[in-house]
Amino acid sequence: MTKALGSYRTALITGASSGIGEAFAEALARQGMDLILVARSQERLEEIAGRLALTYDRRVEVISADLSKSTPGAALLKKVQALEMEVDVLVNNAGFGMAGGNFHQG
Repeated sequence: MTKALGSYRTALITGASSGIGEAFAEALARQGMDLILVARSQERLEEIAGRLALTYDRRVEVISADLSKSTPGAALLKKVQALEMEVDVLVNNAGFGMAGGNFHQG
């Protein structure tokens, strides 16, 4: 059974400091979701978080992380757990690459 988007409460968005990631953050906040924004640029994330929290009256947290580093998942998980927010939706928008290949951009 699929849940309606309105029944989700929290989204974690990687690559949230610009472009598509920022647009996802805006759209999900507008639909009433709390957000965890992840990207390398702490200052830019804080600007976006402040605007979205004020505009949509949502909880918006930021985590500055470079997801292009090897095995960043464990550190990111610890930071998310420290926020005591249950992630319902993941928008995995940071970087791109090829599994098993030599090409990766973060």
